[in-house]
Amino acid sequence: MGAAFDYAMQWWTRVHGPAQLRRSLAESAGAGGCILLHHSAPLPWAEALRALVQEEVQNGDSRRYILPAMDCTGLENTGEDWFLETFAPECAGDYLSAMTFARFLAGRGALDGKMIWLYGMDEAGQERWVERLAEFALQKEAGRCVFLLETTGRRPPRKKKLRTLEAGEFIRPFDVKQLATMAVGEGSENTGEKDYLSSLCIELAGEDPEGLPRLLSDREGLLRDPVGRAQAALGLSEERAAHHVRRAQLQLLLPLVEDLRLALLERNARACQTLLPFEDEFGNHCESLYQIELRHLIHYRNRGEFFLPAEEWERVRLPYEARNKLMHELQPLDFALLRQVLEMAQTMEMGNW
Repeated sequence: MGAAFDYAMQWWTRVHGPAQLRRSLAESAGAGGCILLHHSAPLPWAEALRALVQEEVQNGDSRRYILPAMDCTGLENTGEDWFLETFAPECAGDYLSAMTFARFLAGRGALDGKMIWLYGMDEAGQERWVERLAEFALQKEAGRCVFLLETTGRRPPRKKKLRTLEAGEFIRPFDVKQLATMAVGEGSENTGEKDYLSSLCIELAGEDPEGLPRLLSDREGLLRDPVGRAQAALGLSEERAAHHVRRAQLQLLLPLVEDLRLALLERNARACQTLLPFEDEFGNHCESLYQIELRHLIHYRNRGEFFLPAEEWERVRLPYEARNKLMHELQPLDFALLRQVLEMAQTMEMGNW
């Protein structure tokens, strides 16, 4: 696949929703002040987002002092003293707990010129810092720094002067589809196989784009044994993996199989017209060419009442067998049969059959 596909960079710079979130966050941070970034679901490649936003803020103002984003996961103490000792040690010794924290930060200019990003706090810590940040945001001195608090879980209430960005308002499931299509497009497979890989990735990854690198680290394995690959890459049970693979195949193949049915009927219209009108075994009345299903042709052939050349029967058999396996046997197709159907559809589209 040539140069390695950088999923994180593509996600945050080229996929519409995530790129829009990155830009909005960088613009808000560049203006200074206090910002909440809330996401109810885990952010994919969150470290890359933080690095990109910090880089954009630095590029916009080279005088800004960018502190490394602070992961507060598991920290037992995230109080005011901890904050000052970590981010403003020069004035930490002057702080008295009886003082208003927001006014102390403003009065001492403790955060002037700095960019501080906190994430990973537990729910109680988040709630305390939302309140502290809301108080600090009311001070005019808050505009001289960038204070960004990343929160998860329950959405915090809106606060005056505290700008809030909701990740879920930017990132949508179709963004995962876009990234999957981009990543699959980097490969050397033919068009039909790429379409199949995209369908598999979109169905198997769901709303989690971080599953895509694991799936596509073995593209050949995903093509030939998607159930096994999904088990190995995503930890799915065989039953769940087979369910999702079959759904991906249905979404890709059913329109192709229908196109093949219509093309085969038109291609053999003269022979097919000899069957009309008829009533099938389910009581359906077929009066016109396009009401004929491939199973009808198989049925009348088995009764010795319908004839086509051997190579034409093979063209009928492939889409019939594929549809029957997916719709009635409820099983995903093996790669050999699926590839034959894809090749047949491509041949039909090119008009070479």
